[in-house]
Amino acid sequence: MPYVYRHFIPENIAPAGAQSIAVYDAAGKKVCAIPLGGLTPPNKEPLYSFGLISDMHIYPIAAVAWTPEVKFNNALTFFESKGCVFCAHCGDFSQSGLYLNAGDTNADLRQFAKYKEICDSHSIPVYGICGNHESIMGVPITNNLAELKTYTGTDLYYTVEQNNDLFIFIGQPTYNKVMGDDALQWLSDTLADNQSKRCFVFIHSYIEEDSGDAVDYRENSIFDSWGVIKTNAFMDVMRQHPNVILFHGHSHMVFECQEYDKNANYTERNGFKSVHVPSLARPRVINLTAGTTPEDDSGSQGYIVDVYDNCIVLNGWDFVNNKYVPLGVYKIAT
Repeated sequence: MPYVYRHFIPENIAPAGAQSIAVYDAAGKKVCAIPLGGLTPPNKEPLYSFGLISDMHIYPIAAVAWTPEVKFNNALTFFESKGCVFCAHCGDFSQSGLYLNAGDTNADLRQFAKYKEICDSHSIPVYGICGNHESIMGVPITNNLAELKTYTGTDLYYTVEQNNDLFIFIGQPTYNKVMGDDALQWLSDTLADNQSKRCFVFIHSYIEEDSGDAVDYRENSIFDSWGVIKTNAFMDVMRQHPNVILFHGHSHMVFECQEYDKNANYTERNGFKSVHVPSLARPRVINLTAGTTPEDDSGSQGYIVDVYDNCIVLNGWDFVNNKYVPLGVYKIAT
């Protein structure tokens, strides 16, 4: 019976620069090389590229094991070197948000100040959103919109246009809501008004049994707290617009989780294109024996996204070892 390699999905392609597929036997000896075939990446220049990250968790006071400031700075430097027009991030850029810690009223603002300091030291803009950690103590972000605008330059939800593509960013108003009712209606109206454009939607949380929910171990989707009615309403909006690709983070799961779950990084199982973005600073791996997802504080992953006229290529990148992650490279038709 022939061996079937189950890790790839139809959207996977080879990283840029790959020439062939090497085949090895059980002893690790190279047997032969075969053509890339359907895994061949585009051989032309993209219209533009952008960086894509999530879940940095800049800490309020002292240095921490996951070194978020170093990793964020490194990522922006890498994106600049690749000519990216901007960096997008899917939330949780801070550890404890804007709720103002009772023990140190300046601790939380220091996270935002550090975020702004790093952004200001680079040439490309950073467009991000609030995740659950930006309101981790339950105080609505709407109570602190002035501070949010001051330190990030963004609103709770907004759009950015690049070429003829529309980038739609929607942050969480509280720790247990994917978005407010006003934002959901705004999203529906915005997509209805831009059906002739390619639209990229950025939120923080993943949907249960969608991309980001590898082998269903995390059980931490904010969509659960938001409720079935709101979740279904959001998914209905996504399904109505085939010109849309959804991006999200929150679970922290690494690209390699596709070895265990074909929907780990990219899926269309719910009727729309859905991309999970791993954590830049605190990626999680899978321990199948224990059924857990331990953190790898030494790791750092994200995407550089190449945009073409009829597709995008998601280049999964390991920022620690400065190389592609093959299971994180995709060609998504648009």
